[in-house]
Amino acid sequence: MPVVSIQDAKIYYEIVGHGAPLLLITGMGGLASYWSAQVDEFAKSYRVYTFDHRGTGRSTHSDIEYSVELLAADTIALIDALEIPAAHFIGHSTGGMMLQVISSRFPDRVLSQVLYGTRGRTDSFTQRAMGMRRDMALRVGVEAYVRSTPVFLYPSWWIQQHEADLARTEENAIRSSASAAILASRVDAVLRHDQMAALRQIEAPTLVTCARDDFLTPAYYSEELAEHIPNARLEFISKGGHACSVTNPLEFNRIAADFLMQQTAGR
Repeated sequence: MPVVSIQDAKIYYEIVGHGAPLLLITGMGGLASYWSAQVDEFAKSYRVYTFDHRGTGRSTHSDIEYSVELLAADTIALIDALEIPAAHFIGHSTGGMMLQVISSRFPDRVLSQVLYGTRGRTDSFTQRAMGMRRDMALRVGVEAYVRSTPVFLYPSWWIQQHEADLARTEENAIRSSASAAILASRVDAVLRHDQMAALRQIEAPTLVTCARDDFLTPAYYSEELAEHIPNARLEFISKGGHACSVTNPLEFNRIAADFLMQQTAGR
């Protein structure tokens, strides 16, 4: 099992393909497997890196106070260990928050970035929605947290078409999940997220995208990010909910790949 040691944790990672490095950073679920509909496609042009966040999957389940800044530091430590001086990035949701920290604080490490289904701050809607997820973990339990997650990530039409697949995925997720306390701490980390003041410092070419029907990070968050990041491009995906890279991969892959190829060609 490929892992790297970063201070007090081990981070599981996977590598596929050849070419310029491309890191795919997952959202709250934190698993490398989230990108299964992207890896093979992007590996045709890039050396694709995916990993399990600290607190998820096969990485160390640290029982600590989590923060987006800590997870961003883990990512920098990972690419240091893999001897990647700079890379292209796609960050989804929590991964996009981590990427805001990385691209504003370590501009020389980011060749270009796609901020997908993410936000620069937390408003009252997000406090309610993510607070509900935290309370589900703490008051009802890990199994309820896992089984409620699709409602936040996927459109209703996709859920009803993929019930058998979701049931299998959920059983695996329940078995490999961190404790309820760790799940809640990771939710608290994203509820504290506020990078609005730092967005103007981002120098990397940036695409901001989400599905128009994203429930968890509504389109106004993407509009706000694109407004505050210098020269950012904003392009919406027609449908697919918060996890449109899963539910609408052809459109997501096309939009992200077109942007990344323009940056690669420019270099």
